Amino acid sequence: MQYYDFENNNVSRVFKGNWQLAGGHGQIDEEQALKDLFVFVEHGINTFDVGDIYTGAEETLGEFLDQYGNKYGKTEASKIRVHTKFVPDLNALEDLTKEDVRTVVERSIKRLGTQALNLVQFHWWDYALGDFVQAATYLDELRKEGLIEAIGLTNFDCDHTQQLLDAGIPIVSNQVQFSLIDYRPFNGMLELAKDQDIDLFCYGTLAGGLLGSSKAKYDPTNRSHIKYDLMIKETGVEHYQEVLSTLSLLAEKYDTSVANIAIQFVLQTDGVSSAIIGPRNTRHIKELDQLDGLVLDDADYSLLEGLAKKSLLKDQDVYSYERDMTTPHAQIMHYNNNNMRPGKA
Repeated sequence: MQYYDFENNNVSRVFKGNWQLAGGHGQIDEEQALKDLFVFVEHGINTFDVGDIYTGAEETLGEFLDQYGNKYGKTEASKIRVHTKFVPDLNALEDLTKEDVRTVVERSIKRLGTQALNLVQFHWWDYALGDFVQAATYLDELRKEGLIEAIGLTNFDCDHTQQLLDAGIPIVSNQVQFSLIDYRPFNGMLELAKDQDIDLFCYGTLAGGLLGSSKAKYDPTNRSHIKYDLMIKETGVEHYQEVLSTLSLLAEKYDTSVANIAIQFVLQTDGVSSAIIGPRNTRHIKELDQLDGLVLDDADYSLLEGLAKKSLLKDQDVYSYERDMTTPHAQIMHYNNNNMRPGKA
């Protein structure tokens, strides 16, 4: 596994995403989920992405950190990084208070069983509602208190990221969707991140598994598949099939899996720091090991880049479709999972 320095910590270039541990993804075997987390660490992944609104996932990671510390000691446990999020409810944006922010942050600390949060990634549903700069300022004040080590973003576009930077918020990362069916970061975010020394953590690299094999099967009961199938409809089904066909040819050439080629494309894109993958179990762990040492040659990377840019997402900034409340992308979202304003629509 490759590693790099992020905020004076050695982090893996592949993160384990944990949205799949949240409600809506089927029954979770807690004991098996904990065992799997140990396996991912054994195979080199030391960074785990989670969220305040991923029902039950922070608690699972907290239990894992506790078990890992008991088994290997606090020093070794401290090398495991957990990146969580702050996602204020849509119905709380207009009157969000510092106490609201503190309540969620302190709850995440309690769930994870840590003294402070390694990274809080800030999301804002609707820039027209409330004051996202003030909310980020509240997070920064909690950082200065020692409750947060670093502040990142989730799904922020170029313009609003720059507004936070101009306001003096010390933004160190942005988590964005990026894959061969979603090249929106090429429309400005990759360049901004490099210019401002912001690490980009990319999710959706395998489109919830729909880029994970040459003949991916859509499962309408899987929330990830529902989300990424909408992206496939934006880029076109023919484009999707061309992507799978090209990935299959390259997988054969490099003697690896379709999924690894898709992940490596993202990792080799200039400006990307890490790719987030969200496997539900460790079934593909040996396949993941093959990423170590895998490098696409310039011609093959250019082939995939050109293929990505043939899609229909021209001039769209990151999270553009999802932020438009009139689109199907937005209509599948759950907006008030933190229950900040109970009883308010």
